[in-house]
Amino acid sequence: MTGLLTDVMHDYADRLGPPPVDLEAITRDGDRRVRHRRTALVGGIAAAAVVVAAGSALLGGGRAPGPDGGRADVADGTDAAPVALSWVEGSTLRRVGSPDVDLGVDVRAWVWAGDDIVLTDAARRVLVWTGDDLELVGTVAAPRADDAELVADGTRVAWAAPGDRVVHLDASTGEQKELGTAGERDTRVTALDGDMVYGVDRGGVFSWDTRSQEVEVLDPTGEQVVIDAEAATLVIADRRRRARVSGPAGELTFTTDSFANLSPDGTHLVSETDDEGVLLDTTTGERVALETGYAWALPFQWLDSDTVAVLAFSGSLSGVEEDRPHLLNCAVSTGACAPSQSLAAQFQLPVGIHFGD
Repeated sequence: MTGLLTDVMHDYADRLGPPPVDLEAITRDGDRRVRHRRTALVGGIAAAAVVVAAGSALLGGGRAPGPDGGRADVADGTDAAPVALSWVEGSTLRRVGSPDVDLGVDVRAWVWAGDDIVLTDAARRVLVWTGDDLELVGTVAAPRADDAELVADGTRVAWAAPGDRVVHLDASTGEQKELGTAGERDTRVTALDGDMVYGVDRGGVFSWDTRSQEVEVLDPTGEQVVIDAEAATLVIADRRRRARVSGPAGELTFTTDSFANLSPDGTHLVSETDDEGVLLDTTTGERVALETGYAWALPFQWLDSDTVAVLAFSGSLSGVEEDRPHLLNCAVSTGACAPSQSLAAQFQLPVGIHFGD
């Protein structure tokens, strides 16, 4: 997720000033609760080009208990389980309707992975929070500004690791698979669709099927980048802000500032266009209105197939100016939104990107 959301968050962080960071304390606290996970590593090779990474489809975590956990399997093998509105402040996980939880380490970037959380810390270690402890599973390469450190889909998470490697983790089983690339420190993971990883390096845009280990160069020029994927429906964007949704239901073209996120069923898309958050019906191309009550609002994460999380900022339509950002969830089918949650000065959203530097 790049562009508008990160610009706003950086502006907000600049006004507040950077918080003090005790790297040694963070590392020490994390080590106290970390245990190493045994992994299965499978090698590979791919060619790859430089381009911004974008957001992922974020599903999982914080569900109400039940015989099946509320899960609904989708075509790519992941699960489209409803999640609560959630964010992290320091090391504290906050969820609407659930008690706060101490994750044991200050969080740099994070995503839901089923019932677990995959996160990075200040040392860029990749850790999995399983509800009662942290498991060290790897290290993420230092990202460029506003690039995603982690990309998630259901229980799967992918990231670019040091040494021009791409790592795919299934948090439900602990299995890891690894792909070596020819990135020369420029490899980026841009989208994830179950077991299919999309990325770029100096050889172009590529896909990696982690089941068969097949790697395909989709665009050697690096111009047509897959910025999101759901059940074989792709969102492809170029550097001139032109994008298209391409899938079994047909194609839709639109303009994006490089962030886009498909709903679990692929029928809707959230994006940003000309510094404005938009929600589109992918079958008709029509814009869907949400009654947020705020002058600026960006839908960014799908909580289920009909509910989207929205970041609202810079005052409300009622005329009361507020400097704090807010989170709220809105129903796509009706446009109605729940009361907003005011956020603290420093927070991280479950989109795999770090805000605040």
